[in-house]
Amino acid sequence: MKEISGNAARIALDGLSRSHAQAATASQRIVAGPIEAEDIVSLKTAEHAFKANAAVLAATKRMEERLLDILA
Repeated sequence: MKEISGNAARIALDGLSRSHAQAATASQRIVAGPIEAEDIVSLKTAEHAFKANAAVLAATKRMEERLLDILA
């Protein structure tokens, strides 16, 4: 079970990193102007991806805590 949750956490952390990079790039392009719809969509997509990856991390933590409760 540890391998599965470890992989999930690793994948989620990688996703958080990619989402952050995507948001930073879109933000820089918006600041530099002119504002393009594609940049706003990219920023919003990065926001949703970040939230989804954060939810995976939270679920992984709850799963590990529950497993410890079961084994205790």
